[in-house]
Amino acid sequence: FDYRIYNCDYGYNSDAWKTILPILGFIFGIVPNIIIVATTVPILKYLADAGKSARRVGGSVPWQGALTVVLTALVYCISTLPYAVNKIAIKCMKDPSDLLILFFFKFGNFLLKINVVANFYIYVLTIRSFRQFLLSKIRSVVSLLVSLQTSNIISTAGKLQLLN
Repeated sequence: FDYRIYNCDYGYNSDAWKTILPILGFIFGIVPNIIIVATTVPILKYLADAGKSARRVGGSVPWQGALTVVLTALVYCISTLPYAVNKIAIKCMKDPSDLLILFFFKFGNFLLKINVVANFYIYVLTIRSFRQFLLSKIRSVVSLLVSLQTSNIISTAGKLQLLN
């Protein structure tokens, strides 16, 4: 029994696919990480320069922007690299071990799922206006639920009085 999907890992057995799949794994697994790092560094440099300029005129630049960019890029790279490396390693190895197949496959998929959820928490932790927006929406939903519950209780009490 194997946890890999049959079509994805066993369906491409010709010699051409053995050459193409590691290249595609590099293109779709490693290149996006390189792009993320390559774009994050100039953004951070720009934010640092903006901070210096703002301090010269007596102002300040909020740290939330830089922290959000760094955390988002870091979580993305950490969550996608193990999956990409696993896919490339399995295709390049003649006889991959069960540990590589089972553990790293599951671990890589788990980290990909964490990446999907992480941005919400990064924004909540680093962006004050996002937290305020969420709190206002939560308060409006709670207020709506309380008013619906109150009207339901009043309606039920009225029906009970009619029955008596």
